[in-house]
Amino acid sequence: MNRPGLNKDYPKLRILSLMLSFSLGITALSAQEPYTDASYTKTATGLAYKITCQGKGDFPQPGDKVWVHYIAKFLNDTIIETSMNSGPLDVFLGQGQIIKGWEEGIKLIQPGGAIILVIPPHLGYGNEDRPGIPANSTLIYEIALLQVDKGSRVETFNVEGKPIKKGKKKLKYILVEEGTGPFAKLGDNTYVHYTALLPDGTIFDSSRKRGEPVRITVGIHQVFEGWDMGLLLMQKGTKIRLLIPPALAYGKEGYKNMVPSNSPILLDVEMIDLVPPEPVSRWDIAGKQILETASGLKYIVIESGEGPLIQPESIVTVHYSGYFANGELFDSSVKRLEPIRFPVGVGSVIDGWDEGLQLMRKGSKFQLLIPSYLGYGSEGAPPQIPADTDLIFDIEVLDVIQ
Repeated sequence: MNRPGLNKDYPKLRILSLMLSFSLGITALSAQEPYTDASYTKTATGLAYKITCQGKGDFPQPGDKVWVHYIAKFLNDTIIETSMNSGPLDVFLGQGQIIKGWEEGIKLIQPGGAIILVIPPHLGYGNEDRPGIPANSTLIYEIALLQVDKGSRVETFNVEGKPIKKGKKKLKYILVEEGTGPFAKLGDNTYVHYTALLPDGTIFDSSRKRGEPVRITVGIHQVFEGWDMGLLLMQKGTKIRLLIPPALAYGKEGYKNMVPSNSPILLDVEMIDLVPPEPVSRWDIAGKQILETASGLKYIVIESGEGPLIQPESIVTVHYSGYFANGELFDSSVKRLEPIRFPVGVGSVIDGWDEGLQLMRKGSKFQLLIPSYLGYGSEGAPPQIPADTDLIFDIEVLDVIQ
């Protein structure tokens, strides 16, 4: 069931079974409303709202978990859906789970409060047709805020009085605190804490809320271009604020309902650790036999491994390094210090991998010579792998769950 108010990119949410009484303000929402400009306050974004009763306590902020009851309507008061039939809805603010109008409106009331929102299309579902909701619909939401679970607070960097410096491609940055040691280079593994903000100071993402840094390998397009460029300006211990133009961030597409189209991004980044990549080179196959399957897959056994052969739907953990036929390395989990885990034989990897892994055991090391039709075929995998490209993979099976 698609609940009105939920962002289309967020998966179906768990609904609490708790049924609450009308004492928190839902009764105040049930009355007919004219939805006129005279009755409602309008914000700069175009959201119109009317607080029917105010609660007590802290206003919800990005990162908080909130529980709400709601009624969704069209302008003619036709009810689209109500949570009163299914139990209150729980969502996190500032994480792209709900439409922009909800994000803005819920922050206007305290726990126990209730509000009516008149949400124009650009703060709702825009020109997209939703089940039961035509494109370009203005929607009415009657919302009662039942409970707020406060998320951990995130402090942004204090950049007052610090100079703005120019980087490449219109990237700008503010050095908040210098680090020590070598600067990050392409291929290095960095461990960073970050907080991402819109130009108005709204936090839309932060690793600090999750309590642990993230690992980013520099220069492999793991993050958007401006972030990658900023990492090259940092050492272990560096704290920096990146002022990233739209072209180096999310561009005209934006990001879910959190980052508008063509919006600059402010990114506070602290480099917790910097680890050079592991040296990687193709395995020595001198004197070893090249075997071939009926499909045209070729393989060389470096180490046989132990135990039974890997079966379809087994979960494997592997390290790999991928090369072009000329020996150029294009990808490696070894360099990233991060093996990958996936099921075998269900299409989660290219056909050459699925077939080759079923010839292997736990502890096996094989070199697979994969023709393009068992790899990425005529489409390739831009920007790294051109169309119709034969590939070579050194694969080590670290673990198998049959």
